[in-house]
Amino acid sequence: MKRVSFLSFCALLLAPLATLQASDTKPNLVLIMADDLGFGSLGCYGNAEVKAPNIDRLAASGVRLIDFHSNGAMCSPTRAALMTGRYQQRCAWVVDEELSPIFREQRNKNPAQRWAWGISTNELTLPALLRQAGYRTTLIGKWHLGYDFNFHPMNYGFDEFRGFMGGNVDYHTHVAGYGLKQLDWWNNREIKNEEGYTTDLLTKYATDFIGRNKDKPFFLYLSHAAPHDPWQGRDASKKKSPAATYKKMIEILDESVGAITDSLRRYGLERNTLLIFCSDNGAAPPRGISANGPLQGGKGSMNEGGHRVPFIASWPGVIAAGATNRETVMTMDLFPTFAKLAGATPPEGHHLDGINIMPLLQGDTKKVHRSLHWLSGDSWAARKGPWKLIGKGENPLTLVNLEKNIEEKGNQLQEQPEIGEELMELHRQWIGVVGSK
Repeated sequence: MKRVSFLSFCALLLAPLATLQASDTKPNLVLIMADDLGFGSLGCYGNAEVKAPNIDRLAASGVRLIDFHSNGAMCSPTRAALMTGRYQQRCAWVVDEELSPIFREQRNKNPAQRWAWGISTNELTLPALLRQAGYRTTLIGKWHLGYDFNFHPMNYGFDEFRGFMGGNVDYHTHVAGYGLKQLDWWNNREIKNEEGYTTDLLTKYATDFIGRNKDKPFFLYLSHAAPHDPWQGRDASKKKSPAATYKKMIEILDESVGAITDSLRRYGLERNTLLIFCSDNGAAPPRGISANGPLQGGKGSMNEGGHRVPFIASWPGVIAAGATNRETVMTMDLFPTFAKLAGATPPEGHHLDGINIMPLLQGDTKKVHRSLHWLSGDSWAARKGPWKLIGKGENPLTLVNLEKNIEEKGNQLQEQPEIGEELMELHRQWIGVVGSK
């Protein structure tokens, strides 16, 4: 048997990365985002009841993060951070005068979701930057960053849009559950209904997009509705309990993930595609479903159940199979990661809060030292290392060490006053920079 030197062995291990860096071929970028899917909703995250074999296989083929967090504990704040690579508090939402009266009134009644009615068209967005780098860009599914036509996703850098502008739709009629509560089903810039179950239609649009763009680099943002309410299965005539329907919705979502991976494989794109699956915030499931696993709280909460969510990244030949990473990552980190892979550089002086996590996804064990922050109304959380402080206004409430206490039971503020004060000061400084909206 021929002996291989240690240096040669290392070179073999690093060969996929070296090939990636030396190649002129830009990778395809696919992001599948579930809506309100909790940390404990999948088999690969410890759920024994829901059957999601395609997502489990995706995790086995790549890396699974267990300390990934949505930027917000609700839908639209997270999506603003995804689109801009920054804390959503930095994003300039549209002024009330630019909104129609009904949306202006709705936004003023719901300050925690103010991004839902639109962010400024002057914001630098991920699809716009990728399009400048030669990518074909599409949003398939949920937008939730502007109901009015002026804030349509194709005004923010998407070449194509198939889906809905608002927060949710009926899975069969495609009528919006919020806003004007009328048909919200778009074919690019035209409202045009199509018969079918929402999850299946979005999957069809996504696989069609892959086939049409197999010969050029693309960014596919598949933003699913499931398992957000209304809890509806494929067959509207069959009535099941909310809990049974909810589980089935996740299983149909899993089928969609399988269809995407099959499509990439069919066209020979699997080894030139970074595929990420994640959720926009924690779960708000029907009674009887433990969708957030061991975590306290759920959607809307500053506890871990509100923002710690599943995250899986797969790229055969570049990301090692079956890996688990414990580093803390947030939604806003996807912008600089995708931009770096695409060779796209934001304008000089443009500030990003996110970081490129590609080295981390490839197994880099170097620690990233940064504080991280969440804010909803006057409720907030600050994180540094394993320590997390939750507060309200100027009042710190609970301090926990998440490495030892992921369930956030108890309170160590009195035992660790120095750590509590350090995190409180970090929160004050952060608010002073990004604002308190």
